[in-house]
Amino acid sequence: MEEDGWERDKTPYLIFTCSKCKQYMYVKTTQKGKKCLRCGRQHRVSLIIKSGEIIQGMTAAVEKVKERQGEFAERELGHQPEFRAPNDYNVLGFVPQHEEKKRIGDLDLTNKFQEMLSDISKTYKKFPSYVFEVKAEEYGIELSELKILVHTFQNEGILIRLSDNVYRVNL
Repeated sequence: MEEDGWERDKTPYLIFTCSKCKQYMYVKTTQKGKKCLRCGRQHRVSLIIKSGEIIQGMTAAVEKVKERQGEFAERELGHQPEFRAPNDYNVLGFVPQHEEKKRIGDLDLTNKFQEMLSDISKTYKKFPSYVFEVKAEEYGIELSELKILVHTFQNEGILIRLSDNVYRVNL
């Protein structure tokens, strides 16, 4: 009789440090290479296989990377780093004045983007993603902000992704 449920991942992963920035990371031993997400350095698995540790399963690999990175931080800083969101430090809903201005700016940006989408939808039923970039320039929206807005509007169901590079507006 077969057991129902999840089978434990037995894929071998190599845990190693980036030779440039010392960031810990993992890679399947069957892959040819791995690019460091922190500094962009490309590593060839065949060259680093002997310098790392082999772990079975992705979950175990992720946990080992976290553990090693924590140990590294403790050696470098002398203590474990504390990761908190900026809002964790607000007292009873107090919002600093510069944060209030940022929220107003975000609202203006959201309104500009919504106006831009309305404009695009009048011209196209479906459109490629580069239309965002062209129109964003006209509306004074920076590309770094554009990515966030596209993602936000997708989550809200206003922007529908039909395929890799094709979208439609759902207003």
